[in-house]
Amino acid sequence: MASTWEMVQGLLWAKGLHLGRLNGASRSLASMMGTPDVMAFPGSQMHDHCMTVARLPARQYYWDAELLVAGHTAVQRWYGMDAYMIAPDGYNFEAEALGQKMIYSDVAMPTVDVSHPLISSPADLAKLPPLDPSKGRVPMLVDLAWRIQQAGGTLIAGGFFCSPFSLMCQVMGYPAAIKALRRNPAFAKDLFAFAEDQAIMPMVKAQSRGGKVKSFMGADAWSCFPNITIPMFREWVVPSAKRLKAQGKDLGLTISSGGGAMDYSEEDPAKFDKQILFDCLDAAAEISLLGQPAAGGGMGPTQLWDPLWLKEYIDTRCKGKGVLRVLSINGRFVRDSRPEDIMAYVRRWIDVLGRQGHMFAMVGNIPADTQPVNVFAALAAVHTYGRYPIARDLDQVEVKVPAFLPFDEWLKGQPEEEVIRRARER
Repeated sequence: MASTWEMVQGLLWAKGLHLGRLNGASRSLASMMGTPDVMAFPGSQMHDHCMTVARLPARQYYWDAELLVAGHTAVQRWYGMDAYMIAPDGYNFEAEALGQKMIYSDVAMPTVDVSHPLISSPADLAKLPPLDPSKGRVPMLVDLAWRIQQAGGTLIAGGFFCSPFSLMCQVMGYPAAIKALRRNPAFAKDLFAFAEDQAIMPMVKAQSRGGKVKSFMGADAWSCFPNITIPMFREWVVPSAKRLKAQGKDLGLTISSGGGAMDYSEEDPAKFDKQILFDCLDAAAEISLLGQPAAGGGMGPTQLWDPLWLKEYIDTRCKGKGVLRVLSINGRFVRDSRPEDIMAYVRRWIDVLGRQGHMFAMVGNIPADTQPVNVFAALAAVHTYGRYPIARDLDQVEVKVPAFLPFDEWLKGQPEEEVIRRARER
């Protein structure tokens, strides 16, 4: 995780006190809090992509914390990302440990078998025992939490859990979870209580004991818009996040539920609505994991948005606040586009939103089969167009995709080489 000096240096740079040269971790902090030397690209969600690039077997990668960390750190450093984002398949651990039937693959992460839901009725919930942290891959997650604390260059170091509504979707299926919220609120209340108290808290306590971590982040992409409405989010997700936060406080822990919740993920351009986007951003701020107001996307098709909408949101609804701008590039867009189209997207967003700082870049989950040149193009664009002070006319700034060694050739002599080689030979 970032050292004390890296955090202090990043904060000082953000305030205009340029002491020393920034590294990736301090640059990432400076980007979020103010103005760095160059806009940061502090890793991305990319577990399947790292596994694919490093040619690692899924049945080892998702069960071996040392291998998962090695795959993430090696691939992200090969790309030249400013910090490591080490994240597993964060939606599956509780469901698997509770007994949800899973589908395992040689080439992809474990996933729930939606044809065999664990919970179909209140009777199913009533007979379900609390999560046993010795079951499934929870011991691996505990080991992973500890290893992330030890890894240098990680911007976010903590434990993981699946937030309650997303966990409901995992063990019931999305349609049944929505039906419970709408038609059987008593059942939904019991589901949230079980998820919070009998599934998530045992996971958190196991990672706190074995992984020696004090902060936890809960993934909740199922709570994006339009999967749930804004009133449903405020009725169910916000109170749940506050209850978990309070439980954590009683234990001396920071528990942040709702990661990705209220992400504006409308896929149909004909249905894009600026007012709904603004309302989603307002709602998400009620349980922000970032500790400050934010404007940007997550997993949605941001290449179809007009960044002027976000500028208007910042100017009209966030006056006097340090608003974090998130340049989130849609993963499918990165996979399916030409490098020049990716660069043009980055140029437009930085031109409109990046000039005052408080901005970093990421990809909302890089698909496994993405061509590496497209990821290199995204990073080159961010690090070139995002050099401060931002050039007045970015159309005149040339971006070149760097020449790069194939991963296997680059890997020779790297700290992760032996771990990756052993996994390939098993």
